[in-house]
Amino acid sequence: MGILSDLRLAEYDESYENYKRIEVIVTELLEKTLAEGGIRPMQIAHRIKTRDSVAGKLERKSEKYPSVNVMNDLIGFRIICYFTEQVDQMAALVEKVLDVDPKLSTDKRKTMAPTAFGYLSLHYICRLPKDQGYPEELTRYTFEIQFRTVLQHAWAEIEHDLGYKTEFGIPLDVRREFSRIAGLLEIADESFHEIKFRIKDYVENVRTAIEEDTADNLRLDLNTLTEYLHHSKAMQSFLDELCALFGAELLEVSPENYLRRLDAIGIKTLGDLNRLLEEEHDNALTLAKETMTAAELDELAGTVGLYFIFRARLVFGGFTEKELVKIIEYDYNSEEKVVNQVEGILRLRRLYATED
Repeated sequence: MGILSDLRLAEYDESYENYKRIEVIVTELLEKTLAEGGIRPMQIAHRIKTRDSVAGKLERKSEKYPSVNVMNDLIGFRIICYFTEQVDQMAALVEKVLDVDPKLSTDKRKTMAPTAFGYLSLHYICRLPKDQGYPEELTRYTFEIQFRTVLQHAWAEIEHDLGYKTEFGIPLDVRREFSRIAGLLEIADESFHEIKFRIKDYVENVRTAIEEDTADNLRLDLNTLTEYLHHSKAMQSFLDELCALFGAELLEVSPENYLRRLDAIGIKTLGDLNRLLEEEHDNALTLAKETMTAAELDELAGTVGLYFIFRARLVFGGFTEKELVKIIEYDYNSEEKVVNQVEGILRLRRLYATED
């Protein structure tokens, strides 16, 4: 190491506390900005280059860096998302809250040759904006933000671990395999993107069918059941009755656990579910009233309607004890708990039979 390198490392030491301040500020800003933009990244990673790493870079490229503080990636952030379209969405959000240098930033998705191998990602070189109240001394520093999908990140990490920075470093007999794998990952990224939008279209069609009462033949899955809870007039009316009964509000909860339960009692389609609600409506309200006397609740799970019509079918549906055990054991891994649940249902059955 020469005198110039030592002086530049002294700059690093003097500025290190400012690097840490920027790291904290930008991390919090990215988390807040993406959350407000409705994007949930898989990860926001960040790091400051170590002193040893900076020293090595100065030794290799001393003529390129007259000052340590012109190293654009000395402070680095990496935002990893799930779908390809989210890369541009995240970048647009970041452009609103940070100063992005278009000349220093790189979009590898556009610059990489079609025949080259490697990962595709977007790299922004940024600064804290001077007009947003940040300490003036911090707005002088640049930092890098990389945007990648999960699969792009996987490829970059594997590529880095293997130690090949460019295609020229790869043995000729494995270069083709590298290119093939990179292509497969890119195709997978595009396929996940397409699947996401197919599901979105499917959900919209399900919602329309439910609202127009033409969804009877739709098979139960997480999407159809969720949309039914939110948009079926019959279920909404029933939920309103339950909320009024308990004096409580609904809390959003996934109905996924009810898919197996409903299947166990023969409910396969939305039409089956509609009929279950119609047939067990009064019985379910009766069970709910009994529950209300022993409970003081401010909130009810959004699946409470499913709970009571499912429970009503178990009590009033004529299942044998053996059948009840088979239905209930889905939810419990303890034989004792299954037995207790079955006994409770049979006890309710006898109670209501006596009242009749």
